[in-house]
Amino acid sequence: MLLSPQLLKIIKLSRNLPASKLITFSFFMLILFIISGCGASKKFEKEESNAIENYNDNSSLIRVLLDERMNLFSYTVEDPVVIKNELKTISHSDKGDILKFYPDGNNVKLEMDGKTYLSKFYQILPETKRSIKVSDKSYKGAFRIASQNNKIQVINTITLEEYIKGVVPMEMPIGKGTENYEVLKAFSICVRTYAIKKLNSKNNFDIYNDVRDQVYGGESSERILSNKAVRETRGLVLTYNNSPAATFYHSTCGGYTEDGTNVFQTKNAPYLQSIKDGDEPYCSISPKYQWKEIYSESDFIHRLKAAELISGPEWKLDKINVNSRFQSGRVNELQITLQNDNGKDKIIKIYGNNIRKIIRSSDNLSILNSTLFDISIDEKNNVVITGKGNGHGVGLCQWGAINLSRMGKDFVYILSHYYPGTKILRYYD
Repeated sequence: MLLSPQLLKIIKLSRNLPASKLITFSFFMLILFIISGCGASKKFEKEESNAIENYNDNSSLIRVLLDERMNLFSYTVEDPVVIKNELKTISHSDKGDILKFYPDGNNVKLEMDGKTYLSKFYQILPETKRSIKVSDKSYKGAFRIASQNNKIQVINTITLEEYIKGVVPMEMPIGKGTENYEVLKAFSICVRTYAIKKLNSKNNFDIYNDVRDQVYGGESSERILSNKAVRETRGLVLTYNNSPAATFYHSTCGGYTEDGTNVFQTKNAPYLQSIKDGDEPYCSISPKYQWKEIYSESDFIHRLKAAELISGPEWKLDKINVNSRFQSGRVNELQITLQNDNGKDKIIKIYGNNIRKIIRSSDNLSILNSTLFDISIDEKNNVVITGKGNGHGVGLCQWGAINLSRMGKDFVYILSHYYPGTKILRYYD
């Protein structure tokens, strides 16, 4: 079997790497069988990598969907840019120029300088600076304007390492001084691993810029300390059996993390098991470690109607029971018994993480913090929920990891605690 020059270079570099506790460099399995399917495609690299200033590292390109709309996307140029279609450069635009993009099936119509163009996609590339400013935010890399199902898509094409810099401070508190530095390094590895598993999507983009994947703020969100954490963990990913791990994370576990199969139906992921977060839970420093929600009877019933579990105005609360819990203590099955004016009972059962989406917070501004709770009906027939934690509970507990960092634990310890049985491998140099 012939090895590529890039692979030979990586293997050669690996011989000079120092040994480090719990960090293993298993290049053959990772690169030949896993990573080869995760890098940017040749077509993708040919179209865009050479056009992105400072594309001089070994990381892949990732395509981040910033916006998707049914109609016009108008862009007012703030710094000189180059406009390309899939074949050639069509314009050099200066400050103040207005570019109007319209969906046309799976093509895009561009109106600019009194001219109209039609193309599969367009690239907007910085001409004099390293970044492009859009809607008061700066983004490194380039922009691709595409269309899918008659929707305009605004996509930021950027190197993987620069993408991570735009995610970490949006998802993890920077803290004071260097107190959170080790968790920022651990989290950088989580973000990188998650992104690698999303590369080479069959869509026009690889990853969303919000909670559907990871919140990404571009260059505008970058911070000095988090950028340093990204640089110091460059190329490192979290793996299980030489494959990139599913690096789920959440805000606050409330004392116990959750088994991944109970939330995401993950298979063959024993590292996403439920674990105890310390004798005194590490995440007890979280503002959402303990919480309470109170609902009037009518408001609670309204949530059930909104979820189309009941209809009609006649229902009253009778009983609420937790029929079963997972090992972590989170509610698996919630049973709600209602009565109408005729004395007829109706039993509703809600399961797992779906409980959070249906009941929601008492102000109805978000889903319920977690399913780690007790529930009762008080003397005024209000529904009272007292709970712990925030989020689905699977994988890394962010506030617990923050506390571990402040206790002096390094990023290797933090990752091994929340993802037991995983290893840190090097994806690229």
